[in-house]
Amino acid sequence: MEEDLVAQLSGALRRLFQVRQSLPTGGLPMGEYWMLQLIRRRQEENPESNGVYVSALTECTHASPPAVSRTLRKLEEKELVQRRTDPKDRRTTYVVLTEPGLALLEASHRQMEELAQRVAQRMGGDALRALAVQLDQLTETVLEEREKMPLE
Repeated sequence: MEEDLVAQLSGALRRLFQVRQSLPTGGLPMGEYWMLQLIRRRQEENPESNGVYVSALTECTHASPPAVSRTLRKLEEKELVQRRTDPKDRRTTYVVLTEPGLALLEASHRQMEELAQRVAQRMGGDALRALAVQLDQLTETVLEEREKMPLE
């Protein structure tokens, strides 16, 4: 492959990552924002539950228990989530979004929707759909090819 093409693709992906980091997240670091999103999604999937078990968050994020705990502690300090002990099993902890946490997610979602609409108006829906397909193909190809490479 041409060196120019590799550099161009690397630069475009780096800029895309930087843009992703600047998306409206209510002032939260991206990791904290995505943890809030995950908690909300899990609560919506199981509305009858008391919350989301910390162990489930660790499992689905593929992060270490200490990393999940640190993120939750930061969100708790900002009063965006609340940890509670399961009354049936006091060794188990679950997390719920607070009203401020839910409000932050809703405000961020509105901002992202507005941004997406503005981008779609400028680029066109067909172009964005084609780009999404190509990005999915690129991701799958990179993952498949990486699997074929020996680990170093």
